[in-house]
Amino acid sequence: MSLLTSEPTKVHRDAFLYLDGEHPSFAQCGTCWLWDASKKRCNVLGDMFVQATDSCGYWGRGPYDPNVKNTKRFNPKEVGFVSRQVRCENCRFFGQGTCGLFEKLNNAFSSIFELDTKVKARGCCNAQDPK
Repeated sequence: MSLLTSEPTKVHRDAFLYLDGEHPSFAQCGTCWLWDASKKRCNVLGDMFVQATDSCGYWGRGPYDPNVKNTKRFNPKEVGFVSRQVRCENCRFFGQGTCGLFEKLNNAFSSIFELDTKVKARGCCNAQDPK
């Protein structure tokens, strides 16, 4: 419920963790502050081999921080680890700067969803489904 009205608050695209991106390697492990390029490891996945082109929901933009100790804090399933390009341009729902999934949810469940359907080709979200 909204604090200002008795109307239920609709779900927006932040529920899908949508992030705008510009770079061709946006949201890939190689651009994450937790990825150690010299060891090909992620500091939250432990000794698991991780490529620069892999991705997960724990991604955070920035240069690698050598002060973070490599410890297995999560398993790959817990963080949504995938070995693929996760940007909208690689998603089956993407078309001409809009998200077809967001459009379908808005149309089918208008009382629940109010999703901004405009997305960037190099944006990403956790509903990404490869073409």
